[in-house]
Amino acid sequence: MNYAALLRGKDVFVEGVGFIGKVGDIELPKISFKQADVNNMKIDTGVLEPMEAKLTLNELNDILWTAVSKRLKDMPTFVVKASAVSNGVETSIYVEMSGWVSESENPVKNVGDAIEVTLNINVQTYRLEIDGKEKYGIDIPNYICKIDGVDTYETLRKHIM
Repeated sequence: MNYAALLRGKDVFVEGVGFIGKVGDIELPKISFKQADVNNMKIDTGVLEPMEAKLTLNELNDILWTAVSKRLKDMPTFVVKASAVSNGVETSIYVEMSGWVSESENPVKNVGDAIEVTLNINVQTYRLEIDGKEKYGIDIPNYICKIDGVDTYETLRKHIM
């Protein structure tokens, strides 16, 4: 598959409520593994760095504040549905993540500016599917870190649980 594609559309759902046509920027979680310095060498620990995401929505909606208010074991769910097109072939992109809203930016800026609500999310679960195939299946609370079908936390999980 050629990934030099054009993003064609994107829809965001917060707690099941759609913001179709009201989506600004989306920054999906960056997958990064901790490195340890041992004898002046970088060693891959196999442990994920904390994941963060950012969503900007152009609408004031009570469901956004419901998502911001959830804490402790009650995490809101965010879904992004998008598609990309390359050489006339359309590819579906599906993202589902849950986590706590660590920061929300004030929607009221200057007169004449569009209303924007930006949510920074401390991501605890993250699933990315491209064309129906799971690329990331990460569930931090349950020690699952699947990347392209390989669970890199399998051994860790056996020792911890």
